[in-house]
Amino acid sequence: MDIVSSTIPVTEISISDLLKNVPAPEVSISDLALNIFIGVILSFCLGFHYIHRSKNKSLRRDLGFVLPIICLTTLLVISVVKSSLALSLGLVGALSIVRFRTPIKEPEELAYIFLAIAIGLSLGADQRQIAVISLIVVLAVLSIIELWSSRQKSIAGNILLSMEAPNEKGQLEKILGLLESTAWGLDIRRIDQDPDNLFITAVTKFPEKDRLLKFCQQVETQFPNTKVSIIDNFSFPNE
Repeated sequence: MDIVSSTIPVTEISISDLLKNVPAPEVSISDLALNIFIGVILSFCLGFHYIHRSKNKSLRRDLGFVLPIICLTTLLVISVVKSSLALSLGLVGALSIVRFRTPIKEPEELAYIFLAIAIGLSLGADQRQIAVISLIVVLAVLSIIELWSSRQKSIAGNILLSMEAPNEKGQLEKILGLLESTAWGLDIRRIDQDPDNLFITAVTKFPEKDRLLKFCQQVETQFPNTKVSIIDNFSFPNE
Protein backbone atom coordinates (compact mmCIF):
# COMPACT_ATOMS: atom_id res chain seq x y z
CA MET A 1 0.00 0.00 0.00
CA ASP A 2 1.52 3.23 -1.12
CA ILE A 3 1.12 6.29 1.04
CA VAL A 4 1.04 9.50 -0.89
CA SER A 5 2.19 12.43 1.16
CA SER A 6 1.62 15.96 0.13
CA THR A 7 2.91 19.12 1.67
CA ILE A 8 1.05 22.38 1.76
CA PRO A 9 3.29 25.38 1.35
CA VAL A 10 3.17 27.69 4.37
CA THR A 11 3.78 31.35 3.84
CA GLU A 12 5.16 33.24 6.79
CA ILE A 13 3.62 36.65 7.24
CA SER A 14 5.11 39.05 9.71
CA ILE A 15 3.05 41.46 11.75
CA SER A 16 4.54 44.39 9.88
CA ASP A 17 3.41 42.93 6.54
CA LEU A 18 -0.04 42.31 7.96
CA LEU A 19 -0.31 45.89 9.15
CA LYS A 20 0.76 47.16 5.74
CA ASN A 21 -2.03 45.21 4.05
CA VAL A 22 -4.71 46.69 6.33
CA PRO A 23 -6.18 49.76 4.68
CA ALA A 24 -6.00 52.89 6.79
CA PRO A 25 -9.02 55.11 6.39
CA GLU A 26 -8.33 58.80 6.15
CA VAL A 27 -9.39 61.09 8.96
CA SER A 28 -11.90 63.66 7.77
CA ILE A 29 -10.92 67.12 8.98
CA SER A 30 -14.51 68.34 8.79
CA ASP A 31 -15.78 65.41 10.88
CA LEU A 32 -12.97 65.93 13.38
CA ALA A 33 -13.78 69.63 13.69
CA LEU A 34 -17.47 68.84 14.21
CA ASN A 35 -16.65 66.24 16.85
CA ILE A 36 -14.37 68.68 18.67
CA PHE A 37 -17.06 71.37 18.58
CA ILE A 38 -19.66 68.99 20.01
CA GLY A 39 -17.13 67.70 22.53
CA VAL A 40 -16.41 71.22 23.79
CA ILE A 41 -20.11 71.89 24.34
CA LEU A 42 -20.84 68.54 26.01
CA SER A 43 -17.74 68.58 28.20
CA PHE A 44 -18.40 72.12 29.43
CA CYS A 45 -21.99 71.10 30.23
CA LEU A 46 -20.56 68.18 32.20
CA GLY A 47 -18.09 70.43 34.03
CA PHE A 48 -20.80 73.00 34.79
CA HIS A 49 -23.04 70.26 36.18
CA TYR A 50 -20.21 68.93 38.36
CA ILE A 51 -19.31 72.35 39.74
CA HIS A 52 -22.89 73.20 40.72
CA ARG A 53 -24.15 69.76 41.74
CA SER A 54 -21.14 68.03 43.27
CA LYS A 55 -21.17 67.19 46.97
CA ASN A 56 -17.40 67.45 47.15
CA LYS A 57 -16.47 70.79 48.69
CA SER A 58 -12.71 70.77 48.04
CA LEU A 59 -11.19 71.46 44.60
CA ARG A 60 -14.60 71.13 42.99
CA ARG A 61 -14.03 73.95 40.51
CA ASP A 62 -10.59 72.64 39.54
CA LEU A 63 -11.92 69.24 38.47
CA GLY A 64 -14.84 70.91 36.70
CA PHE A 65 -12.38 72.70 34.42
CA VAL A 66 -10.27 69.56 33.91
CA LEU A 67 -13.19 67.42 32.68
CA PRO A 68 -13.32 69.14 29.23
CA ILE A 69 -9.59 68.49 28.80
CA ILE A 70 -10.07 64.80 29.59
CA CYS A 71 -12.95 64.56 27.13
CA LEU A 72 -11.16 66.32 24.26
CA THR A 73 -7.92 64.41 24.83
CA THR A 74 -9.78 61.11 24.63
CA LEU A 75 -11.57 62.32 21.49
CA LEU A 76 -8.31 63.18 19.74
CA VAL A 77 -6.64 59.90 20.73
CA ILE A 78 -9.52 57.78 19.44
CA SER A 79 -9.80 59.85 16.26
CA VAL A 80 -6.16 59.15 15.41
CA VAL A 81 -6.00 55.56 16.64
CA LYS A 82 -9.12 54.35 14.82
CA SER A 83 -7.50 55.13 11.44
CA SER A 84 -4.57 52.76 11.92
CA LEU A 85 -4.29 49.24 13.31
CA ALA A 86 -0.61 49.84 14.06
CA LEU A 87 -1.44 52.86 16.19
CA SER A 88 -4.13 50.87 17.98
CA LEU A 89 -1.67 48.15 18.94
CA GLY A 90 0.87 50.77 19.93
CA LEU A 91 -1.69 52.46 22.16
CA VAL A 92 -2.39 49.16 23.93
CA GLY A 93 1.31 48.73 24.61
CA ALA A 94 1.69 52.30 25.82
CA LEU A 95 -1.27 52.10 28.18
CA SER A 96 0.05 48.86 29.65
CA ILE A 97 2.97 50.74 31.20
CA VAL A 98 1.07 53.85 32.27
CA ARG A 99 -0.14 53.96 35.85
CA PHE A 100 -2.11 56.68 37.60
CA ARG A 101 -0.52 57.60 40.90
CA THR A 102 -2.98 60.34 41.87
CA PRO A 103 -5.53 58.91 44.31
CA ILE A 104 -9.23 59.44 43.60
CA LYS A 105 -10.73 60.13 47.02
CA GLU A 106 -14.35 60.62 46.02
CA PRO A 107 -16.35 58.04 44.01
CA GLU A 108 -18.29 60.96 42.54
CA GLU A 109 -15.11 62.33 40.97
CA LEU A 110 -14.37 58.94 39.41
CA ALA A 111 -17.89 58.76 37.95
CA TYR A 112 -17.58 62.18 36.28
CA ILE A 113 -14.10 61.35 34.95
CA PHE A 114 -15.36 58.13 33.36
CA LEU A 115 -18.33 60.01 31.91
CA ALA A 116 -15.95 62.53 30.31
CA ILE A 117 -13.90 59.66 28.88
CA ALA A 118 -17.05 57.98 27.56
CA ILE A 119 -18.08 61.17 25.75
CA GLY A 120 -14.64 61.42 24.17
CA LEU A 121 -14.77 57.77 23.09
CA SER A 122 -18.21 58.18 21.52
CA LEU A 123 -17.29 61.32 19.61
CA GLY A 124 -13.94 59.89 18.55
CA ALA A 125 -15.82 56.94 17.05
CA ASP A 126 -18.23 59.35 15.28
CA GLN A 127 -21.14 58.27 17.49
CA ARG A 128 -22.46 61.78 18.06
CA GLN A 129 -26.07 60.89 18.78
CA ILE A 130 -25.04 58.33 21.39
CA ALA A 131 -22.80 60.89 23.10
CA VAL A 132 -25.47 63.62 23.21
CA ILE A 133 -28.36 61.38 24.28
CA SER A 134 -26.29 59.52 26.88
CA LEU A 135 -25.01 62.72 28.47
CA ILE A 136 -28.51 64.22 28.67
CA VAL A 137 -29.93 61.06 30.24
CA VAL A 138 -27.08 60.65 32.75
CA LEU A 139 -27.13 64.30 33.87
CA ALA A 140 -30.93 64.20 34.17
CA VAL A 141 -30.73 61.08 36.35
CA LEU A 142 -28.00 62.64 38.50
CA SER A 143 -30.08 65.81 38.96
CA ILE A 144 -33.17 63.82 39.96
CA ILE A 145 -31.17 61.77 42.46
CA GLU A 146 -29.56 64.93 43.89
CA LEU A 147 -32.92 66.68 44.31
CA TRP A 148 -34.47 63.62 45.92
CA SER A 149 -31.54 63.14 48.32
CA SER A 150 -31.54 66.84 49.28
CA ARG A 151 -35.23 66.62 50.18
CA GLN A 152 -34.61 63.53 52.24
CA LYS A 153 -31.76 65.24 54.06
CA SER A 154 -33.85 68.32 54.78
CA ILE A 155 -36.46 66.07 56.38
CA ALA A 156 -34.19 63.90 58.52
CA GLY A 157 -30.55 64.86 58.21
CA ASN A 158 -27.89 63.95 60.73
CA ILE A 159 -26.07 66.68 62.59
CA LEU A 160 -22.79 66.27 64.42
CA LEU A 161 -23.04 68.41 67.55
CA SER A 162 -20.07 69.32 69.75
CA MET A 163 -20.48 71.33 72.96
CA GLU A 164 -17.94 72.75 75.39
CA ALA A 165 -19.35 74.02 78.69
CA PRO A 166 -18.04 74.89 82.17
CA ASN A 167 -17.96 71.80 84.38
CA GLU A 168 -20.44 72.93 87.00
CA LYS A 169 -22.58 70.79 89.26
CA GLY A 170 -25.57 69.36 87.39
CA GLN A 171 -24.46 70.91 84.09
CA LEU A 172 -24.26 67.60 82.23
CA GLU A 173 -27.80 66.56 83.19
CA LYS A 174 -29.21 69.93 82.15
CA ILE A 175 -27.53 69.88 78.73
CA LEU A 176 -28.61 66.30 78.02
CA GLY A 177 -32.15 67.15 79.11
CA LEU A 178 -32.25 70.07 76.68
CA LEU A 179 -30.97 67.87 73.85
CA GLU A 180 -33.52 65.14 74.54
CA SER A 181 -36.40 67.62 74.61
CA THR A 182 -35.38 69.44 71.43
CA ALA A 183 -33.64 67.01 69.06
CA TRP A 184 -34.67 63.70 67.53
CA GLY A 185 -32.75 60.44 67.71
CA LEU A 186 -30.10 61.64 70.16
CA ASP A 187 -26.95 59.50 70.02
CA ILE A 188 -24.26 60.45 72.53
CA ARG A 189 -20.87 59.58 71.05
CA ARG A 190 -18.48 61.00 73.62
CA ILE A 191 -18.41 62.83 76.95
CA ASP A 192 -15.15 64.21 78.38
CA GLN A 193 -14.79 65.96 81.71
CA ASP A 194 -11.96 67.77 83.42
CA PRO A 195 -11.99 70.01 86.49
CA ASP A 196 -12.82 73.09 84.42
CA ASN A 197 -14.67 72.04 81.26
CA LEU A 198 -17.21 69.56 79.97
CA PHE A 199 -17.10 68.25 76.38
CA ILE A 200 -20.06 66.54 74.70
CA THR A 201 -20.14 65.03 71.19
CA ALA A 202 -23.43 63.69 69.84
CA VAL A 203 -25.19 62.81 66.60
CA THR A 204 -28.75 64.05 66.42
CA LYS A 205 -31.48 65.20 64.04
CA PHE A 206 -33.47 68.42 63.80
CA PRO A 207 -36.53 67.96 61.55
CA GLU A 208 -36.88 71.70 60.98
CA LYS A 209 -34.53 74.65 60.75
CA ASP A 210 -36.61 76.61 63.29
CA ARG A 211 -36.13 73.85 65.82
CA LEU A 212 -32.36 74.06 65.44
CA LEU A 213 -32.44 77.84 65.87
CA LYS A 214 -34.60 77.43 68.97
CA PHE A 215 -32.08 74.99 70.42
CA CYS A 216 -29.21 77.44 69.83
CA GLN A 217 -31.19 80.23 71.50
CA GLN A 218 -31.95 78.03 74.51
CA VAL A 219 -28.28 77.09 74.84
CA GLU A 220 -27.30 80.76 74.70
CA THR A 221 -29.89 81.64 77.35
CA GLN A 222 -29.47 78.73 79.77
CA PHE A 223 -25.74 78.12 79.29
CA PRO A 224 -24.19 81.49 78.34
CA ASN A 225 -20.56 80.29 78.57
CA THR A 226 -21.08 77.23 76.36
CA LYS A 227 -19.47 76.83 72.94
CA VAL A 228 -21.47 74.94 70.29
CA SER A 229 -20.12 73.47 67.04
CA ILE A 230 -22.53 72.10 64.41
CA ILE A 231 -21.67 70.10 61.28
CA ASP A 232 -24.63 69.73 58.93
CA ASN A 233 -25.77 66.65 57.05
CA PHE A 234 -23.88 67.57 53.85
CA SER A 235 -20.60 67.02 55.70
CA PHE A 236 -21.74 64.18 57.94
CA PRO A 237 -23.40 61.13 56.33
CA ASN A 238 -26.81 59.80 57.26
CA GLU A 239 -26.91 56.57 59.24
